[in-house]
Amino acid sequence: MPYEIDRILAAAVDAATRDAAASGLKEPVVLLSPACASFDQYPNFEVRGKAFTDTVLAIPGVTTNVNAS
Repeated sequence: MPYEIDRILAAAVDAATRDAAASGLKEPVVLLSPACASFDQYPNFEVRGKAFTDTVLAIPGVTTNVNAS
């Protein structure tokens, strides 16, 4: 299975967005769970969760709630 390693959260969200758009599906779904993989980039989980939520909500066409924890 092909995969991509991104060093920062925004790059991972961008890659997932790109792949979803390229899928050809009418309403592609992407499940992202940053968990501990991005923990060292933020001072705490609240800041990380807000960054994740803000990044996902900035994607054009996002139509669902984002639950960041």
